[in-house]
Amino acid sequence: MANFSLEIGGALSTAWEYAKKYGLLIAVVYLLVGILTNGLQSIGGPSFQDSQAIGEAIGRGDWESVGSIAQAYSGSIGSNIGTMFGGILSTIVSVGLYNQALGLMSGRFNEVTFDAFKLPFATYLKVFVVSFIVGIISIVAFFCCVIPALFVVPRLILAPVYQVEHPEAGIFESIGAAWNMTSDNTFSMLGLGIVIFGIIILGFCCCCIGVYFAQAIELFALIAAYNQLKGNLQ
Repeated sequence: MANFSLEIGGALSTAWEYAKKYGLLIAVVYLLVGILTNGLQSIGGPSFQDSQAIGEAIGRGDWESVGSIAQAYSGSIGSNIGTMFGGILSTIVSVGLYNQALGLMSGRFNEVTFDAFKLPFATYLKVFVVSFIVGIISIVAFFCCVIPALFVVPRLILAPVYQVEHPEAGIFESIGAAWNMTSDNTFSMLGLGIVIFGIIILGFCCCCIGVYFAQAIELFALIAAYNQLKGNLQ
């Protein structure tokens, strides 16, 4: 297998060049998605805190409290539904933007276009499942100890990108590909993540839109890293 190494400076330089050309439009997409997601997650109202409170309220004949708790519980259900749809929306946008960035860097696209979202439903579904599995693995690694998580997460973060570029691949094939392509590049991927986190913080300090432009830089940096490392699969 080939041995390509991640050059953090090169990935960030590439990300900045593409962000200067296309970052503002992508930042607007992130902004709109953020507004919609927050709106969906706010659906419902207060959450149901203590199921035992219903029994206590019934026991003392306080039917007004029973009604209030029941209303809070139904609000919690609405909030969970809103969160679920918000997560689905975020996945859809992530898939489209991964495809957009891949297309821009390969020359398949020469502008930001909604054509990047014209992908088979199966691709969106696979990426959702890949992201879910990667998230579970990351959580398990984190609870085992923070140190294992620092080794696992950088090795798997490119799995959704691989799935987008290879829609015919199986779910675990994509996860395995991400693991293999980042071999011997764990610390480089971790370093890139730390730098990107710093860019996000700077974006936050530059007011609201700065955060979304920083996300555009993050998008292009991730795809640039993927392009540098995917040769390890050959």
